[in-house]
Amino acid sequence: MNKRTILLVEDDQYNRDILREILEEIDDCQVIEATNGVEALEWLVSHAHPAVILLDMMMPQMDGYALLSQLQQSGQLNGLRVIGISARAQVDDQDKALAAGCWRYLTKPFNISEVETVVNEALNSVR
Repeated sequence: MNKRTILLVEDDQYNRDILREILEEIDDCQVIEATNGVEALEWLVSHAHPAVILLDMMMPQMDGYALLSQLQQSGQLNGLRVIGISARAQVDDQDKALAAGCWRYLTKPFNISEVETVVNEALNSVR
């Protein structure tokens, strides 16, 4: 059986490490990491769509909003489960991310059980 891919796009090493540890506990998944939207876009151009993308909305070089815009323009956003992640916890921030194409939105600091639940929901919705 092929493993499902989760693309983790996060510029902060500490947050990436925490998220990778959580994600690696999910059965039949492999985690691919990118440190910004540019790296993520390069990976997405040359690989099959991941099952889920965890996307930091605020990063240098290309933030999550710019990446979502690129994916939207190219038609690659259709069917992707993108979970936006950010330290910005205001309702307006969540609304902006959802309007940009995120399927769900999680805030930092991470609640481990919430991350697991949302990622599993995303994975189960794309089987």
